[in-house]
Amino acid sequence: MEEEKKDEKVDKKEKGLKSTTVVLMITVALFFDALQVLLTFIFMGWLAGFFAGLTFYVWFRMHGISFMKPKRLAAFGGTALIELIPFLSVIPAWTFAVAYLAISSRLPGIAPGSEVIKLDIMKR
Repeated sequence: MEEEKKDEKVDKKEKGLKSTTVVLMITVALFFDALQVLLTFIFMGWLAGFFAGLTFYVWFRMHGISFMKPKRLAAFGGTALIELIPFLSVIPAWTFAVAYLAISSRLPGIAPGSEVIKLDIMKR
């Protein structure tokens, strides 16, 4: 009986990002971008980009955010490709991508109806 109650509590655990988590994610992204700038000059920036990609993938997945939507996949994959190119990795792409992904995942909860508006053009 007690185990069932514990399972119900785990199932009811809220998926998604809280405001503090979003701020922490953006701060960590800034750290990875700064580290990558420093390591780019010795051609090791790709290493920081690799660990940043793994970190944010696991972090988003832990909060129930999937990358199987085209916009999220494009943002995450595009950032990973930009960060692999030497001297182009100086752009703070992880910060932009994490901010975009975090805010876009929180936006429907804050402002209902903010999802993509479907137009009748496709039906014609």
